[in-house]
Amino acid sequence: MKSRPTWLEGCWVVLDHAPDGDSVRFVPDQPIPVAQSMPRLRWSKDGALSVRLLGVDAPEIHYRRRGQSLWRQPPPWGERAAQALLNFLGFPEIQRNLAGRVVGAEPQACRGTLGILRVDRYGRALALALRGEQGLSLEDYGVRDVSPAWEDLWEASANRELLQQGHVYPLVHRDFPADWRVSLSASVQGARMQGKGVWRVDRTHCGFPLSDAQTLRDTLESACLIWPFLFRRLVDVETCFPHASSSEAWVSQLNRHTGLVSLSSAGGTVPFLDLIAFTDGRLQLLVPPEEIVIHV
Repeated sequence: MKSRPTWLEGCWVVLDHAPDGDSVRFVPDQPIPVAQSMPRLRWSKDGALSVRLLGVDAPEIHYRRRGQSLWRQPPPWGERAAQALLNFLGFPEIQRNLAGRVVGAEPQACRGTLGILRVDRYGRALALALRGEQGLSLEDYGVRDVSPAWEDLWEASANRELLQQGHVYPLVHRDFPADWRVSLSASVQGARMQGKGVWRVDRTHCGFPLSDAQTLRDTLESACLIWPFLFRRLVDVETCFPHASSSEAWVSQLNRHTGLVSLSSAGGTVPFLDLIAFTDGRLQLLVPPEEIVIHV
């Protein structure tokens, strides 16, 4: 499994896209060798890559399962995360239409560096986002697998900055580089202890009401901000299993929709249901999200 990013230089772009707090678009300086070396990448019509920030999980502003209605988490947290990301990359002024697409930006493109760890199942580059030129001597027409200072670049990334300021939650997959995990955990724990951003109102660990599937939308869209990974899994269950005979049976479907997980402090996989408590109609995550390692 790859543990070193492929570094690309190019430009961040936003016009006619709908960036959020953990996804944005990037146009590499040399797209042809990039497409040849990573054929599963998804490209837009303007030649931009779809980028999903590594280690970061922003509050959802437009989550949709195929053929189903749109879901979103309570505002303004997703919007704040999106603006924080764009500010970091160099877009202080943007205008969006009612659908959330950017129709105006100043500047229209910003130089940057992208560190791709892998391509996910949706064709997105799971990556590190950096602003400006990082002084990387990129080889092979703009593609290079190893940089001498690659470990240090996490510290300069949008990914770490968003976590450190509490704009986003963590999301750790099993191929997340071990050298970055200590910094990620420290950034998250510091933001949580200081009550920054989402941690001021987060209900993931203190518990939130979930008396039945029918109340889920009101709870998750208006009342309670929770870890977006858990939000998406709850929406998936509601979509696929809307007529459960009981709330307990409905919650038990979380295992099926979560996949394999483990804890960073322990070996082996654990059922996701072992990491939550569901009592008296309240659901609660029992461990910090930065300790949970996602296997899919």
